[in-house]
Amino acid sequence: MYKRDLATHPGGIFGPWKQIWKSNTPTKIKCFTWSVCRRACLTQERLKKRGFQIVSRCFFCLEKEETNNHLFLHCRVTSQIWYMIQSIIQDPWVVPEHTADLLNCWMRRGGSKTQKKWWNLVPSCIWWSIWKERNNRCFKNITNPMQKVKENYIKTLYFWCKEEGIYEVDQLVDFLGSL
Repeated sequence: MYKRDLATHPGGIFGPWKQIWKSNTPTKIKCFTWSVCRRACLTQERLKKRGFQIVSRCFFCLEKEETNNHLFLHCRVTSQIWYMIQSIIQDPWVVPEHTADLLNCWMRRGGSKTQKKWWNLVPSCIWWSIWKERNNRCFKNITNPMQKVKENYIKTLYFWCKEEGIYEVDQLVDFLGSL
């Protein structure tokens, strides 16, 4: 599929495919991010298209249909993580309609080489944190408060950065101060 996407869209204009596969995220997360950008995650919208008889409702806001773009970008609950990032970097921006568009724009930002490395982990880490919480709510009937989801996101980002040697800090507090 990756090669077909590149052949169909020369230069990767319609997808951030090269950025995904060259990122510093774990391989499992690269595959997941690729699925998010292709709108291939098994959200309730996708399950309905496959013939499942379900009432599609977002597990976070309980108001809108659970689509890929709603869940990962536009839900009033999950978007709190995006707002947190905006406040950390002190740079407001408009969230695009589609996940692939967000990743295309995202990869063009960042500062120094080190900043770019952690910066490029952010969308995948947010999406992974949302997906894990969504699955807890869906399959285990466990609902964490959004503050806990944010904490899990920060911890995951810290461990990914530490694993990749992006920041040489031993404490989560020091990591937060370096962002």
